[in-house]
Amino acid sequence: MMKESKLTTLTKERSAADISRLSRQSFTWLRSKVSKMKDPVALAKGVKSETARNTKRFLIGGLYYFYYNPKGKNDLPYYDIFPMVIPLHRYNDGFLGLNLHYLPIKYRIAFLTKLLPLALVDKDNEIVRLKVTYEILKASKRYKEFKPCIKKYLYTHMQSKILAVSPDEWDVAMYLPVHQFKKESAQTVWEESVQQIKNDK
Repeated sequence: MMKESKLTTLTKERSAADISRLSRQSFTWLRSKVSKMKDPVALAKGVKSETARNTKRFLIGGLYYFYYNPKGKNDLPYYDIFPMVIPLHRYNDGFLGLNLHYLPIKYRIAFLTKLLPLALVDKDNEIVRLKVTYEILKASKRYKEFKPCIKKYLYTHMQSKILAVSPDEWDVAMYLPVHQFKKESAQTVWEESVQQIKNDK
């Protein structure tokens, strides 16, 4: 039986009140980089030397931030211009992914906890990425939180470089209030997402 990873333990035990107990170094790093990413020019300068985190080729099952200007945004009821995405599948023109910002934090943590058993780990039992597909998510009621999160992203509509979040920082990222929804408030988006999940019986 595989030993439970540190991330699994942290995610199971975490509550909103526990954020102060997170690794100060990781939290400071993420908050700093997310702040810089609000300006794509600053982003390009600020993470230029961080080749491990700044990449055009991302891992399926990793976790990434980037700025995005969606196609057909005028017809959308709302959208997030700064998604936090787990890519699931590549296309020639983009990729299918899960934007976890569409879930309120409590649901986000619960969903990630359900996905962690699907993770690929290295020899030290540290998570490398999630081995999850759209087919796996769709086939089980266990993962019904995925439905509000599933989105297709086009490369031509990405507005910044990609910022990778290492697995040991995923628990921090789940709590960061860096979503940037347009047309509706986060609260409205989350209420509709929760309703969609509850309606999926």
